[in-house]
Amino acid sequence: MARKKRLTPGSIALRVFFFVAGSLMVGWLTVFLDAELGVYMPRHFAVSIAVGAAVAITFWLLRLLKHPPMFLKDVHPLAAGLCAGMGVHIARLWLR
Repeated sequence: MARKKRLTPGSIALRVFFFVAGSLMVGWLTVFLDAELGVYMPRHFAVSIAVGAAVAITFWLLRLLKHPPMFLKDVHPLAAGLCAGMGVHIARLWLR
């Protein structure tokens, strides 16, 4: 049985940093990709694809840095991006 890791102030600060950095990166990438994709396709689809791509890219980079999201560390980045994009697409359809 594996030993449980102790939470130190440094490890908590590192988790908070990557949480904030990941959130900011998803937001920035979503806005950027939406602006770029909005030129080529309808806004409704551009937003859904931008959110999905931003989540997938951020998950991939966080996994590359060995700091995956705490509750989603076993989820593949493409699966997370697909679910996020579909969630935005469904929400936008229901909120019309």
